[in-house]
Amino acid sequence: MAQKVKTVSVINWKGGVGKTTLTYHLAVGLQHLSCDQPEPPTYRKTPPKVLLVDADAQCSLCISCLTAEQFEHMIYRDDTPIGTLKDLIAHFLESEQPPISVRDYILPACVQSGEGHAYAHIDLLPSHPDLIYTDMNIAVYSRPNFRKQLLGSDLYKFQLLDNILNTVKHEYDFIFIDCPPNLNYVTQNALYASDYYLIPTIPDKLSSYGILSIIHKVNDLNKMFRSAAKGYTDTKLVGIVLNHVHEYANKPKGTQAYIIHALKDMFPTEIFENYLTYGDGIPKSSAFGYPVFALARSHSNSEKQSQCVKHITSEFLNKLGKES
Repeated sequence: MAQKVKTVSVINWKGGVGKTTLTYHLAVGLQHLSCDQPEPPTYRKTPPKVLLVDADAQCSLCISCLTAEQFEHMIYRDDTPIGTLKDLIAHFLESEQPPISVRDYILPACVQSGEGHAYAHIDLLPSHPDLIYTDMNIAVYSRPNFRKQLLGSDLYKFQLLDNILNTVKHEYDFIFIDCPPNLNYVTQNALYASDYYLIPTIPDKLSSYGILSIIHKVNDLNKMFRSAAKGYTDTKLVGIVLNHVHEYANKPKGTQAYIIHALKDMFPTEIFENYLTYGDGIPKSSAFGYPVFALARSHSNSEKQSQCVKHITSEFLNKLGKES
């Protein structure tokens, strides 16, 4: 029996905390775990098939995969611009079962592993800057002749992304959704469509404030979706992943160490033991349009951060194993 796809939203109401970095590198980390280190008991040797979904109008995940110049050309300058999540949502708003192939909107193997090489098992459903207006469109749209038992209900407005992904889920092992830094309709769609969610944060006072609010709000949404949709299953928190951690002697230092200790007191089982260190490895590789693994052999900080990504990915898999 085929393993069920696991869909994961990466969320935080705050920007700049590493949502895109985590989403992008988890997909890549899964490829490397399967190839060059003993796999955890919940894992397998064949690289998993991963779909990245950029649900943020800032399009950072698209730019990470394609570079800003290439992505801009694909959506604006090409004679036949690519279709994006914005277009799919518009189609699925207008009809419950649109005659459209979601597969045509997915860009295959677009994460570069190095010059002239790509990860064959990672695909991308791209965003569009105009996705920022999609929340407004969803809010004002009213579908006529909606199913009688849901007449007067807005439930379908939360099911759009789930309906989109359901047409291709069978092709993937993991789907990672990079969410915008808000709780508008697009983020709520992502949570409805997901089995799990991850919260990245930086261990400083402003970045980590509000994590409890996120968890409570997702619990409220789960309750609302459960009462409105037959068969809905709760979106579960996998954990909280720390980013930009400054180290001394391989341990968090200064104020960050204090904040991490406080977070672990508040969330004793939710905080990942492994974290992503501060350094220029990821920015340096990103400048070339690559994940951090691409420069691991030639750049010491890239090597360190590559190991961090592997450890986080392994812990992520182990936490999923416990949840399953």
